[in-house]
Amino acid sequence: MILVIGFLFLIAALLGVVAFRISAWCLNRRLNSLVYLALAVLCAGTVYGLLRLTRTIVFPGDHTWSVDFFDASWRDDGVRFLVPFGGAFAGTAAALLSHRKKKGNP
Repeated sequence: MILVIGFLFLIAALLGVVAFRISAWCLNRRLNSLVYLALAVLCAGTVYGLLRLTRTIVFPGDHTWSVDFFDASWRDDGVRFLVPFGGAFAGTAAALLSHRKKKGNP
């Protein structure tokens, strides 16, 4: 179980680094609107994944009774959305904050 969680964290971290580099490149090229659009989409995916993972959003076709942690469909869908969208969201937000700090804006 620890290995699976560590692997998921590694994937999210790698996606965050890639998103940081891409967002920093876009911000240096004055493509701010593209970064804000990507940030909004990534935020929506992260929120959906988090709500699905915590079983706030449950669909009628979901099977919810499971002994294995990653066998319930609502948990699987939540992790599938939260890891890539959350990692990329964190990287994009970090690039935006570092660009603002470098630029001198509050």
